[in-house]
Amino acid sequence: METLFSKLLKSGAIILQQLEERVQEVYLRLRIPYIDRIGIVHDISSILSKRGTSIRSMEVEEGTVFLECQNVNQDQRLEIIEELSGISGVQTIVEIPFMPSKGRADQLDAIVSSVQDGILVVNQDGIITQCNPAAVRILRLSAQQAQGQPLDPGLIKHLLIRETLETGCQHTNREVFITSDQGYCVVNTIPLRNNSGDVVGVIAVIRDTREVRNLMRNMTTSLPMTFADIPFISPVMEKVVGQARRYATSDSTILINGETGTGKELFARALHSASGRANAAFVPINCAAIPDTLLESELFGYAEGAFTGAVKGGKPGLFELANGGTLFLDEVGDVSAHLQVKLLRVLQEQRVRRVGSNKEVAIDVRIIAATNRSLEKMVAEKTFREDLFYRLNVIPLQIPPLRERFEDIRLLSNLFLKRYAEKLQRPLKGFSPSALQRLESYNWPGNVRELKNIIERAVNLVDGEEVRSEHIFLSGPSGSIDLPTLVQFETYQTLEERLGEVERIILQQTYQRFRSSRRMGAVLGLSHTAVLKKMRKYELPL
Repeated sequence: METLFSKLLKSGAIILQQLEERVQEVYLRLRIPYIDRIGIVHDISSILSKRGTSIRSMEVEEGTVFLECQNVNQDQRLEIIEELSGISGVQTIVEIPFMPSKGRADQLDAIVSSVQDGILVVNQDGIITQCNPAAVRILRLSAQQAQGQPLDPGLIKHLLIRETLETGCQHTNREVFITSDQGYCVVNTIPLRNNSGDVVGVIAVIRDTREVRNLMRNMTTSLPMTFADIPFISPVMEKVVGQARRYATSDSTILINGETGTGKELFARALHSASGRANAAFVPINCAAIPDTLLESELFGYAEGAFTGAVKGGKPGLFELANGGTLFLDEVGDVSAHLQVKLLRVLQEQRVRRVGSNKEVAIDVRIIAATNRSLEKMVAEKTFREDLFYRLNVIPLQIPPLRERFEDIRLLSNLFLKRYAEKLQRPLKGFSPSALQRLESYNWPGNVRELKNIIERAVNLVDGEEVRSEHIFLSGPSGSIDLPTLVQFETYQTLEERLGEVERIILQQTYQRFRSSRRMGAVLGLSHTAVLKKMRKYELPL
C-alpha cells in the first residue's frame, strides 16, 4: 500500500516535470544564413505554419533571417531546426539568445541610461516617448510622468521643444531657465522628421548647469590649499590660524582684514578646504581689479540681450558658478554704492537675478570677503553701507602684517629660497648672516608678497652658493634710521651725551617697528634683558 510520503514525492516529481516543460516551452530564436533566392522567407514561414508554430518576430538582413518562435518545447525545437535545414539555400542554423533589434535596443538603453546628460524624446502631441534617468533627475519628474505621459506645458516651452516642433529649427547649447529652485540648464534640441520631412517629435538633450560648473572647476582649479600649507612659527600666527580652523566649520560669512600681501586669499582657500563645502567650487574675484560696469555682470550674470555684446543665451554670474561652494570677494571695500545694494540683497535673500532678467535663482553660497581698508572708517564716512558691513562682518579675521610676526621672516625666507632655487636650478644653500640681518631689520610694507619677490630677485642675482647682503634689494629704507645732526655746537654736548641721544633714537624707532624687546634684541644684536635696561634708562615705554 502506497504511503502518504511516497504519494507526496510522486506529486512533487510531476510538478517539477511540468514546470521544467513550461520553462522549456518558451522561445526559439534562430539565426539562419542563406544564399539569396526568391521565396526563401516564404518557405521558412510555410514550414512553421504547417507545424502550427507561432512566429513571434522575424527580421531579415542581407543574407540572414532572424527568427523568434513562441511556446516551443525541446523536442519541437530539434524537429524545427532539422526541417528548416533542409530548405534549399539555407547554409546553417544557429540558436541565438536574443534578436538583433533587442540587442541594439538594450545597447542603446544602456548608453542613454549611463550618460550624465538628460535625454528626453517627445512626440508631436507632447507625449514623452523616451526619458533617461538623468532627465528624470534634472527635471524632477515622477516615475509616472516619465512613462508615456504628456510633458508639462511649461517645460515644453522652457526647454524650447514647442519652438522646435513649430519651426523645425534645432537649438545648440542654449541656456534656459526652468524654475527658481532648479535655476538654469543648458539645452540642445533636435527635430525628428518623417519621410515627408514633417516634424513629428523632438529630442532634447539637457545638461544641468551644476555639472557644467563642476566640470569647469575640475578643469581650471588648482590644488586645494589647506592650513597645513601656511608656514609660521610665530605665536601671533598660531593664534590666527587656530581661530580660522574653528571658523572654517561654520557656514557664516567671514570678513578677512589685513594689509596687502599678507595672504588673505591663502586663508580664504584654506577656510574653504576645511569646510563642509570643500568638494564644491571655490570662486575668487578681485572687486578692485574689475571696472564697476563689468563687475555687476561678472557677479550676477546677465540674460540674453541684456546689453550690446552679450553672449547669446546669457551668461551665469559668479554667484551661480559658486552655488554649493564658496565665493571669495577680495577687496570688497572697493565695491561701488550701486553694487553694495545688490550685494546686500543677495546676502539677505539667498537669491540672485541676472542683469536684464526678471527671474530669480535660489543659491547656496558661503561668502568670504577680504579687504585691506578699514570698513568701519568707511561706514563712518558714508562710503560703505552700514547694513552691508554688518552682513559681511559676522566673523572677523585679522591677518597680522609680516613686521608683527618677526619670527616668521627667517622661516619664510628659507622656504622661498628653496622654492626658487629649485625652480631656477641654482645650487643655493642659504643666506649669509648679513643678508638675514638685512631681511629681519626691514619693515616689509608689502608683507609676504614683497618678501617672496625680493627672494626671487636675489636668487636670480646669485652666482655662488649663498645669498649675501648685496643681493637683497629693498624698495624702501632697509632698517636705516634717520638721525639728527650729530654735532650741535650750540649745546656743546659731550661725546657720551651725543652717543646716548643717538642710542635713544635707535631704540625708539626700532620699538615703533617691532613692538617687542625680543625682536628688538634680535635686530640690534642685544639680549632682550639688555634692551629692557636701555629702554628704562632712557624712560621709553615698552
